Amino acid sequence: MKKVLLTIAALLLMVAAGAQNSDPVVMEVAGRQIKKSEFMKEFMTSVGDRLAKNPQTPAAEKRQALEEYVELFANFRAKLADAYALGFDTTEALRQELKTYRAELAAPYLIDSVELERILHEAYERNHYSLHAAHILLYLAPDASAEDSAKTYNRIMELRNRIVNGEDFFAVSAEEVLKQNPNAQVRPYEGDLGFFTAFDMVYPFENAAYGLKVGEVSMPVRTRFGYHLIKLLDKVQMTGKCDMAHIWLSSQDSNLRRNEIDICYNRLVNGEDFATVALRSDDRTTRDNGGLMNDAPLNNLPPEYVKVAQNLKDGEFSKPFFTQYGWHIIKLIRHDTLAPYENMVPYYKQRMSRDQRGENSRKSFVRTCRERYNVVDLTKTPVEQPKGKKRKKNEPVKMQASLQQLYEIVPVEATRNQWKYNDTMVTDVHPILIVGDRTYTTLDLARYISVHQRAGRALKSEYFVNLRYGEFIDSVVMVYADSRLEAEHPDFAAVVDEYRRGLMIFNYNNDMVWKKTLHDSAGFAAFYARESLTKRMDRPEDSVYFWHKRARIVKIDVVDSACLAPAKAAKILNKALKKNKGSMEMKEMLLSAMVARVPSMVSVEPDIIEHGRQKMLADNQWAKGVYLSPKAKGYRAVVVEEVLPPMLKEQMAARGYYLNAYQNEMEQQHNAELRRKYNVKINYDVVKQIKY
Repeated sequence: MKKVLLTIAALLLMVAAGAQNSDPVVMEVAGRQIKKSEFMKEFMTSVGDRLAKNPQTPAAEKRQALEEYVELFANFRAKLADAYALGFDTTEALRQELKTYRAELAAPYLIDSVELERILHEAYERNHYSLHAAHILLYLAPDASAEDSAKTYNRIMELRNRIVNGEDFFAVSAEEVLKQNPNAQVRPYEGDLGFFTAFDMVYPFENAAYGLKVGEVSMPVRTRFGYHLIKLLDKVQMTGKCDMAHIWLSSQDSNLRRNEIDICYNRLVNGEDFATVALRSDDRTTRDNGGLMNDAPLNNLPPEYVKVAQNLKDGEFSKPFFTQYGWHIIKLIRHDTLAPYENMVPYYKQRMSRDQRGENSRKSFVRTCRERYNVVDLTKTPVEQPKGKKRKKNEPVKMQASLQQLYEIVPVEATRNQWKYNDTMVTDVHPILIVGDRTYTTLDLARYISVHQRAGRALKSEYFVNLRYGEFIDSVVMVYADSRLEAEHPDFAAVVDEYRRGLMIFNYNNDMVWKKTLHDSAGFAAFYARESLTKRMDRPEDSVYFWHKRARIVKIDVVDSACLAPAKAAKILNKALKKNKGSMEMKEMLLSAMVARVPSMVSVEPDIIEHGRQKMLADNQWAKGVYLSPKAKGYRAVVVEEVLPPMLKEQMAARGYYLNAYQNEMEQQHNAELRRKYNVKINYDVVKQIKY
């Protein structure tokens, strides 16, 4: 028997050793072992997958990435241990930020998965196309009376009939805008919405628009804003965000400036750089930057831009085209294509958390949860009849709970948001609802009703209470389902925990490293004194630590040459320069030479400018002297008082660069201290065996 037991023990040891060999310990931090499986999951998610999927990645690069990550991961786990020890996981700021993030992350889990999949695929199919539509809106409150709803519906149907019978959509739209607000400024194409795609409009509007053919006008569409008529003007293949450049010549008359835009186009055809020609553009926000509009979304562009861009390849420019804003030429630099469905799903889920389309799937989810969590509505659960006792004919079925007292105490004022509630009003407190392990009473419902009063038309109290009770049930069921997410969805729990740890480490670094270095003036001064000695101007990577050649100047603008001739001003300023006069003395000398002394005609501004980072001085003007250049009616004089040689930047001038390096050094020292404090041990033999 003893021999058998020894054999079994040996087998168990062999099994344990085999398990240990298949999942060895990579490192130990604060007494906690981190095994290969746990480490590789983090490594592959952060770095490894990208390198492993690229067959061109050299083995040496993959090995270096792994070894660097081992050190970073060890530092991260040591910081995490210290952050927990110091209570960074319990701060109010962390709890609030994590609560917000978790709510966004939880939203896609709190809907019906089948309905969710349908909605996601619907959005993806719609995203293949962009719609150009216009609409007419008659405002109507979401809780409007049946009478008001019918009146507005009939009114918008009258407008639709006029359009269907031949009237211009935009003319009817403009007329309606003026009818609602006689002082409104009507646009040429009133109601034009430009191009949009899925998620850009409220869901009922989007549904109706994607169901139209080009040129068709919809039946009235009800949204939370009121009733809409939608006319589909165009439907094109999805372009998405794009980088483009443009030249725009403002005009509301297509005959005006046609010659100017043709000149611009011919210059481009003859090979001139687009950025140079774009200097003629009327768009002051882009013309000095080559006309660039980066990451321009569809609904921010004139519809014609989207239409023209459809026929351009990356790098091509268009022929001139006219819009209501004037003449344009665009150059398509880069455009997005629709990513694969799997890549779009996270974006769709995020948008759905704030989108009406998720409501149907959420309602379906609540119905499922009522069964899953054994939700019991005691107001609809009959009282069990005693054994042997039968209910009399026509005797009403008695329920285990009643809302009768709430019917009596909730006044009609609650339907107008005027009920002044307090808990003493509920004298009959009894259970009405059971959700999982939680029980809710009439008091809970009364509090819910007081918070969710409404500012609308009067409703009968019983109807209003029943309406709010239905909402209350859905609300508490969702709260319960939300509380179960971590237990039922390990992937959800892992993402929330990852975000929590990320927030903790950010706050930890901020308090324990970054803020300390910002306030350590003595330590930073010593670091600057030491590090500045290592910088060399002939090294390109050190150039940011040095001043290039600089000039101490006085910039002087004379508004009108008629007040003082440029040649005379130059003579005066040269004289002032020789006598080392200050900027205000220079101004006085110029004003004294004018026929009419008007101080506003001359402005002076002393400055120090750096070579290569200014446009006031040409390369041949970097010497002591006076240099003039014309400006509108007047001119500018730049008085170079002194040319300063290249030199090392002072501590404050280069503070940002040195501070970053100082923080890195302090963080390395802090990491070393934490490794000792939490006894970090890395099994480099195991690391050497890792392949991916």
